[in-house]
Amino acid sequence: MRITALQGLRTRPLAVLLLAAANACAQDADLTTLPLEQLMSMEVFSASRFNQKATQAPSNVTVLTSADIRAYGWRTLADALRSIRGLYTSNDRSYSYLGARGFLRPGDLNTRFLLQIDGTRINDPVFDQAQLGAEFPLDLELVDRIEFVPGPGSSIYGTNAFFGVINVITRRAPDIEGTRATLEAGQAGTRSGSASYGWRNGDAELLLAANRGLSDGRDLYFPEFGGTAHGLDWERYSRFFARGQVGAWSLTLIDGKRTKGMPTASYGQPFDVAGGLTVDELRMAEVGYRATMLPMHGELSARLYHSEYLYDGHFVNQEPFGTINLDRTRAKWWGADVNLFLQLLESHKLVVGADYQYNHDVLQQNFDTEPFVSYLNDRSQSKRFGIYMQDEITLAKGILLNAGLRYDRETSTGGVFNPRLALIAELSPETTVKAIYGSAFRTPNSYELFYGIDTEGGQLANPDLGRERIRSHELSLVRQLGANARFTLSAYANEASGLVTEVEDEEFGLPIFRNLGRARARGIELEYERSFRNGARLRSSISRQTVTGGISEVNSPRWLAKFNATGRLAGVWHVGVEGQYMGGRRLLDGGETAGFMLANINFFTVGLTRHFDASLGIQNLFDRRYADPSSLGLLQHSIEQDGRRVYLRLKAAY
Repeated sequence: MRITALQGLRTRPLAVLLLAAANACAQDADLTTLPLEQLMSMEVFSASRFNQKATQAPSNVTVLTSADIRAYGWRTLADALRSIRGLYTSNDRSYSYLGARGFLRPGDLNTRFLLQIDGTRINDPVFDQAQLGAEFPLDLELVDRIEFVPGPGSSIYGTNAFFGVINVITRRAPDIEGTRATLEAGQAGTRSGSASYGWRNGDAELLLAANRGLSDGRDLYFPEFGGTAHGLDWERYSRFFARGQVGAWSLTLIDGKRTKGMPTASYGQPFDVAGGLTVDELRMAEVGYRATMLPMHGELSARLYHSEYLYDGHFVNQEPFGTINLDRTRAKWWGADVNLFLQLLESHKLVVGADYQYNHDVLQQNFDTEPFVSYLNDRSQSKRFGIYMQDEITLAKGILLNAGLRYDRETSTGGVFNPRLALIAELSPETTVKAIYGSAFRTPNSYELFYGIDTEGGQLANPDLGRERIRSHELSLVRQLGANARFTLSAYANEASGLVTEVEDEEFGLPIFRNLGRARARGIELEYERSFRNGARLRSSISRQTVTGGISEVNSPRWLAKFNATGRLAGVWHVGVEGQYMGGRRLLDGGETAGFMLANINFFTVGLTRHFDASLGIQNLFDRRYADPSSLGLLQHSIEQDGRRVYLRLKAAY
């Protein structure tokens, strides 16, 4: 079956808008272009754990800056990531899910992406979840840049760096010196507020920030139930961030909590009955050290951290009607890592390091609250340890060899090696070619291994799960076009095996995680970027991918297209426009969602007054109807997404 509400999509208004935005950016520029060096010498850190030119990194890294976040009015990490070539998102009204190069399997909680804040892993040890929506524990106002490193990254980061590494790098106190506050209001009862304070004195600095927000949500009609869920799509969140630094030492504290209503009646809940909700909270404390080592132009960095993840899922029972079944998770872990970068020669850079994580208390419970009946009470522990080396050697003028190797040992699956090799050739000052090979793995998490409730609405445990593996080959061309534009072409082939997938057990009829057969992906990506002296920017991409391998073909669009443009309108007013196209995606029942095209626009000021700025953002500008495929546990085969939404934001800085 096909979602007929999405058929007959008209693209002409969007095309007109995008062309107009591109023209506005071009007119805004005085055609005096940026120099070649400024565009091509941008440095990235996350690909190799040391700063290097993006063209010399062993991956085609995408960098989203604080200027991009401001220009396009992104409100969540998922909003920002879906603008990147080859990436796309889905949402089931509880969480946001990220797909890469055609892979987004049902039941995947973003376990195949490593998510970091300032280089520290924040995937929890229960679900391995990379939190991308309002549950992400950091306000985007505090983000300096987001680096996305596509492809296998286990050669330097270990487990979860399967499809890519997302490193969210925070702003420093000098970037937010003084006091700042932001207020936001929008449709569906959306309102939020944030405040921050930055202080610096010599080599000492302090940054404090907090924000709080809520949304009443909209009433949602679900044809599968023949009715409307009233007032159940609400959301509340709060976040706290603190970072202090004296010399080479730093201390970071993070606490983020989100509570979200469940309008979908998932896992057999009665429809349109209040009480279903999820609570996610992540806490982290970290002590860090970073110092320069002379005379080898090196750097030593180390960190020690402790984290805690808390999850409560409140599910409304059919019998006794209206009572609550509580799904509870508590996880505590601590970890440490040390990293040494050395520039042995002008043509030789070396990184060696080790990291360790001890998940010392992982609790999974499930019980009815009244009367109390326990269905699950599992407590476990696990450890992981890794050592790695990354070597960059200049073989000849303009030719680099980047070679990395890492050994990991995990409690559940034992030891494994993962290499990465990249040959990078600068054929001319304008042209760079990269040939990249890498492998990665993911260890099954506690939820997949040990969560088992063999009653209606539950699932089966599978402690015999093995690790997932992926091997990737990629060839890319980066070509400078003139002095202010760049073209990137990438072709890749991925082969994954042992993918942990939620399926229905044939004997008991309940969901269970199993290592299934191989899945293959082949694709090509093209991206064009252009920037102008006055800050106007243009970025567009198109991706064509094909995934084969049974359930891996579900929620896998063959075509993706992205367009982002920002520039000055008049006076202090600027505009950011983005357009996104996603091809049709297969559903679990064999049907398909139709392809769709969306446009978002954000008007914002730079220097409205000495202390104030404002922005007006409109998401889904043309109010398109579209839906995302759902996963097991929902009666719906697809979940319709939000129509047009308007947000107004006011910022104050003193």
